[in-house]
Amino acid sequence: MKSRIVLSLCVIVLGLALAACTTPAPLPEAPTPIPTLIPATLPPPGAQNTPQPGVVLPKAAPVAANGEAIYAENCADCHGPDGAGVVEGSRDFTDVDYLRAAAPVDFYAVVTNGAGDMPAFKNELSDEERWDATYFLWSFAVPASQLSLGKTVYEAAGCVACHGAEGQGAIPQAAKFSADFIAQHPAQQYYQSVSAGKGIMPAHQDRLSAEERWAAVEFVRSFGYQSASK
Repeated sequence: MKSRIVLSLCVIVLGLALAACTTPAPLPEAPTPIPTLIPATLPPPGAQNTPQPGVVLPKAAPVAANGEAIYAENCADCHGPDGAGVVEGSRDFTDVDYLRAAAPVDFYAVVTNGAGDMPAFKNELSDEERWDATYFLWSFAVPASQLSLGKTVYEAAGCVACHGAEGQGAIPQAAKFSADFIAQHPAQQYYQSVSAGKGIMPAHQDRLSAEERWAAVEFVRSFGYQSASK
């Protein structure tokens, strides 16, 4: 009789143990949100920046204001005086998402070599004029108020300590935001680094709003050219 009681208790204990093993523990809550990444539908950062015929990177910061007259004479008939596009199929330069996903050198390549119905301007405009016109396009999507906010964020977030007041790089590990460097990278790539962090640079996903991060990105990019919006 005693042995039967002991056997029954063993069976009950074993059953409880098996039940505990098969009941999953609840997952812990993540301490921070997952960083915002570039949508999978966009090309990887820098993938579109392959060298093209006639592309010469700027040696000095292009002057966007000088590109205004060039745009008015050569581009406004198709793209419109406000950059929104007039002719069917012409690019809308007020499309902020499009401009953020493309590098300035991509625009410059099209201005230089043409694309579709758009003629090439490599024989009509100098290298400097084409770069000035390319960066004037950003004035349609990057207002002065955004650059002003970006400057405030850049200074308050401590970016100056590593990148320098003029983007020249204050420590060896920091990127130097020179004219040729800025020309080769889309804004999406900078936003990815600011949001998720890169190397020794911390993530700012939880420190800055999306608006502040985009403003800081556009301000950093303005180190590589003289913005018409300033």
